[in-house]
Amino acid sequence: MTEANKKDYRVGNDAFWSRAWVAPLVLAIAGGLVAILTADADRLGYAYLFGLFTTATFMLGGLFLVLVQFLTASYWGVSSRRIVEVVMSGAPVVALLALPFIGGVALGKINIYDEWQSAAAHGEHGDDHGDSASESDSPSDEHGTLEMGASVAYAQDHGSDAGADETAHEEEHAHTSQEVALHHQIISEKTGYLNTNGWAARGIGYLIIWCLIALAYFGWSRRQDDDRDPKHTLRMQRLAAPALILFALSLTFAAFDWLMSLEAAWFSTIFGVIIFAGSAVAILALTILIGLSLYKRGLVGDAINIEHFHDLSRLMFGFVCFWSYVQFSQWMLIWYAGIPEEATWFHKRWEGGWMFVSYLLVFGHFVAPFLLLISRVQKRALRWLQVMCFWVIFMHIVDIYWFIMPQAGGFQVQLADVGALLFVGGVFFAYVFWQLGRVPLLPVGDPRLQRSLHLHQIY
Repeated sequence: MTEANKKDYRVGNDAFWSRAWVAPLVLAIAGGLVAILTADADRLGYAYLFGLFTTATFMLGGLFLVLVQFLTASYWGVSSRRIVEVVMSGAPVVALLALPFIGGVALGKINIYDEWQSAAAHGEHGDDHGDSASESDSPSDEHGTLEMGASVAYAQDHGSDAGADETAHEEEHAHTSQEVALHHQIISEKTGYLNTNGWAARGIGYLIIWCLIALAYFGWSRRQDDDRDPKHTLRMQRLAAPALILFALSLTFAAFDWLMSLEAAWFSTIFGVIIFAGSAVAILALTILIGLSLYKRGLVGDAINIEHFHDLSRLMFGFVCFWSYVQFSQWMLIWYAGIPEEATWFHKRWEGGWMFVSYLLVFGHFVAPFLLLISRVQKRALRWLQVMCFWVIFMHIVDIYWFIMPQAGGFQVQLADVGALLFVGGVFFAYVFWQLGRVPLLPVGDPRLQRSLHLHQIY
């Protein structure tokens, strides 16, 4: 057994990390009170989904990073893997926080999916609407306003004033009876998948999958801390491939069910990949930030050092580029096809004050990190890297906000949105910081740890 494996890296009585969990817990309580006291019922549903899914992406990113490290049998990330494992182990916390949301939707208390829920409940059939378009002449019928934003043609002809009220907007972008009938048909043909019981059952299924994988891998890694048995590593490597398949499918369909179905008539086959890319960026930035704090406070010695931060920052840089590629691909393919019904999703993220946020994502989530982290020198400048990681996490939060909140109307950050994020994120990170104070900060029983400690970059 090497000297590194004999050491038991722990927080101990460190002035900051021994009590780091208190601050997020206080923020969670304050955020929860703010959200409840300031939001109406409809807005609270969107705000809670925003806080829940933003927090879940950190856990899902951790799950991915742990699984891919075992799949590739890599050694470079072993010394920083415990941080990721602890974040990943928060899956049951995410599950507990998600249950009120799933229950609220299932019981009709949260109405952010009311369009497809109403269609499924009334048993609408596409053929009925397709054969009798003339019966849907009025856009005031159920779902008749098309609830999908303006078509490309109408937007080009008339434009939209971000300050116009909702009534004027609907009149300006009125839809024909044929468009209304088509929308009815699209929604009704999806009710076999988009119905309340199926949505709730799948949501619980996703949570179970994430919890089982996360707890199994965290449990085996912790057991290896005590017995130093390499059989745990071999088991985790053997199960990494099927676990990654389950992870990919569950994340993709959760993105479809929880985010994409907010606008039920719209779809994108690359949507799950975009959410995955953002999750990977988020967990890498978070790992660097926590690792830097532990390193600067001397809690991990040189076990996590500039070489590891360099590798993590290179991977983060790569996933920033990948996120940009898949986001651009989705936009480009919809723009190139020129089908108005497909472009409406982007219209909601361009009108009503959202244009600024869209530009912010282009320049803040891609251009700035690309230019400011492309150099090897920048990746190894730890203070600079720390600032960029905070920025990247902030832009990830804006990204999830941009996915969800345009469905609630024009751009307006409300206290309920911030409060919901603080509540869900605060509870989750209170657990993460508390757990970091209980376990060794390195997977001290991993047989590849010694190679990770001697990692050296030559390029």
